[in-house]
Amino acid sequence: MPLKTRVVLGYVRLEDHPRSPATYEALGQRLSDALGDHPLAVYYERVADLWMTKFIESLPPMQPPLKWAQADNPQKNSLEFHCVQHQKFAWLERAANEDQESSTFIYMDYGIFSQPGMSAEVIRSFLRLVRKNDFAFPGCWPATLDPISDEYPSWRFLGSLMIVPRGEIRRLVECMQAMTRLYIRTMKKVPFEVSMMARIEPLLKKTNFRWFLANHDASQFSNY
Repeated sequence: MPLKTRVVLGYVRLEDHPRSPATYEALGQRLSDALGDHPLAVYYERVADLWMTKFIESLPPMQPPLKWAQADNPQKNSLEFHCVQHQKFAWLERAANEDQESSTFIYMDYGIFSQPGMSAEVIRSFLRLVRKNDFAFPGCWPATLDPISDEYPSWRFLGSLMIVPRGEIRRLVECMQAMTRLYIRTMKKVPFEVSMMARIEPLLKKTNFRWFLANHDASQFSNY
């Protein structure tokens, strides 16, 4: 039997983001066209409905006040942007709950066609190669013992592509959300989601998880 996979996309409109909604929506259409008739789950949500938005709103007042990682681009890396980035795991879980037939779920960034080298053939060639029970994330930094920055993203993982078997989704989501909640309560700061992914990697290694080398371009598909 051929492996049944579903691609998962999500989009939240951010009016003040440097990349305009019109640009994002055009990129999303290019990705949808590239996927053709491949099974697809697309979620359109508001910032107010995201799990992290609701979590932050439930927190008591903090001293010092809650901050968020901004790195060298505060306009892009807003609190709303972080809430969107952390939602990708919840979208994977939602897709798995709604689709009881697919065995592997593949998250792709809605705007992934902004990255160099992307084409419909790159996407389709990758989808033909996805293997059963393969739990794989691409990244461009090797494993290191250096501390993970509280201000800059850790590119141990790219964050724009994740291949997750059904049986690993709940554990991944629960681990990411629990560790992120703990980090925010303890550090009083919202981190980049890729940095939290790097922090939970030791737990992922207890599964059949694997990392593979790639960059923010078509190599994350061609290097699979």
